[in-house]
Amino acid sequence: MGYIVSGLVVRTLAFVLLLPGLVYGLSSSKFRFKLNQLYEVSVGLENLRGTPLAFGDLSGTNDQLVDLVIASADQKTVEVWEWSRSAREFSHAAAADIKVADGFLVSNAIVGDFDADGHLDILLQSVSTKTKEVRMQLFLGNSSSSLGFAAYGGDIDSANDAMPFAIDYDGSGRVALLGGAPWSQRDNATAPPAWMWASEPAQAAALLTARPATLFQPINSTAAPTAMCRPASPHSSAFVDVDGDCRADLFVVCEGGTDYQIWASGSERGYTYSQTGQLPAGAGAVAFADMNGDGSVDMVVAMPGKSQIQILYNEQRPLCIGKNGRDCRDFERICEADAQFAFSAPADAQVVDFSAAWPGETLLAALADFQGPAPAAVRVGDVDLDGFPDLAFVTTRAGGETRVRLMRSAACSGCHAGGTRRRVDVRSYVAVTDGVAVLEQVNGAQDVAFFDVDGTGRADLLIYYRDGRGQKRATAAYNNFFTDAFFIKASAGRGAAFKYVLVDDTGRKHVAQTPQAPQSAYRAMLTPYALIGIGRTNNYIEDFSVGSPGFWGHHDRAFEGLIPNSRVVVFPKNDTAEWRLELYMNRSESTPYILATLLSSMAVLAVTVVVLGKMERRADQREKQRALHAINFDAL
Repeated sequence: MGYIVSGLVVRTLAFVLLLPGLVYGLSSSKFRFKLNQLYEVSVGLENLRGTPLAFGDLSGTNDQLVDLVIASADQKTVEVWEWSRSAREFSHAAAADIKVADGFLVSNAIVGDFDADGHLDILLQSVSTKTKEVRMQLFLGNSSSSLGFAAYGGDIDSANDAMPFAIDYDGSGRVALLGGAPWSQRDNATAPPAWMWASEPAQAAALLTARPATLFQPINSTAAPTAMCRPASPHSSAFVDVDGDCRADLFVVCEGGTDYQIWASGSERGYTYSQTGQLPAGAGAVAFADMNGDGSVDMVVAMPGKSQIQILYNEQRPLCIGKNGRDCRDFERICEADAQFAFSAPADAQVVDFSAAWPGETLLAALADFQGPAPAAVRVGDVDLDGFPDLAFVTTRAGGETRVRLMRSAACSGCHAGGTRRRVDVRSYVAVTDGVAVLEQVNGAQDVAFFDVDGTGRADLLIYYRDGRGQKRATAAYNNFFTDAFFIKASAGRGAAFKYVLVDDTGRKHVAQTPQAPQSAYRAMLTPYALIGIGRTNNYIEDFSVGSPGFWGHHDRAFEGLIPNSRVVVFPKNDTAEWRLELYMNRSESTPYILATLLSSMAVLAVTVVVLGKMERRADQREKQRALHAINFDAL
């Protein structure tokens, strides 16, 4: 017994002696800081001279981290900056550089698997220096270990003025494009206003005429019962679920930029006209997110030249909470379409005014020193992972000084916004002024985007700016704001919708929704995953529903018992019964401390066992000696 205890003590003490190195090995990180603030971090972008266009895991490593697609300073070359997990920084993959056609300047890049070979490709959209032609060039990713691209051999018809945006119109997983009439139809006064570039023939489409099509050959929309409007230039059109059925619909900003059309995905192959709505006067770029956590995607509208942002709420049937009314949605049917959905009218929009927080500052209208349309947008991301998106944007002053600003979503008791069907609960937005000194130090800011720089489930910031010499630069701000909330990082393909039932620490249920990369035109700068904040919870995710574009029966599936702080990858197939979900756990920041506590407890217990064992043996020896002395005394 003594040998076993001694062996346990030796092993435990050895483990404790090795603990500092073990803990350091687990917890050491290039991005480990002490204070509750944003930190500017060196991630290899010091030598970058250009404009960020898109995110994408182009290296094909599936490491949950993203690479950067960059337009060179003269916009004649597209560069790929690859993330290195070992070095924890970006580096320029010069072998993957792509040259733009002569007479054109690159303006946008769409990353996706266009030829369905399992490797990400890049579609470049370049604007002519003389006309309104939008040249489209496709570069296919190779299957070798080195990062590189080969030009697609076929011709892709150019677009006219407005940039087409990416959709998955038939649920096949292949990327198609939707936009205005192609360049070849520019002189055709009777040409349909909306066209699609498809990678395979359309069959029985409700919106698009079916005829043979090679990769991205335009297919016109003459079969539509109501003509789709011509997209505006620029526009914020999107492929996103707006009617609540977890299947992406078509949101098209019409020419002129004052109206929009919604084409809902139907039970059969194709899309049907749903409704037309108005945007606020002077509206700029539109972003999409569930701003009030009610399970429906809302519109966040930038107002260039003004000190305000407007939110148009998506009014759908509420959830049946504490009542059995007819006009409500059961928790078991969260992916049920509401045919009567509607966005708030501009007069009923929630106005987020930041003039008091930053006097004299207004929203930046467009990127400076960028050839081609480049509207500045309001970015949405959950900085504190509380389940309610926050706002990041660039402001400008009268003297031309620009800054990145951050506003955090906060609870607002009794706050409502009017609507066409019902009043909806809304949140308030508070200027973040503490812990953001790094944002004040970046003068000349032009754009900002959310991304997770090191894969730890935080909404970090990528900031694009012009330095004092006018050079185009980029830097990263690491989000070190303390939070005890959890997250899910999910991906399922373009147009995917994630709808989930959450139970907060008070036991209250609510449903929220997050779309995956709903926009792709005009430098949307959206990550290939959805970073979902789920707030403070003491349980698994009760219901995590995933919706994917498709017209073959069921298009969504619910998964139960998802573990917070993990990455979810869903592989949707035609039959939802065959969908496969893979769950990747992220090591918690507190793992080293938990391990240290566990080992310390083991050491204390081991020492206690040894000490008590020795005390017991000594007591036994004393008892034996007393008994022996008593026997000897009796013998005398």
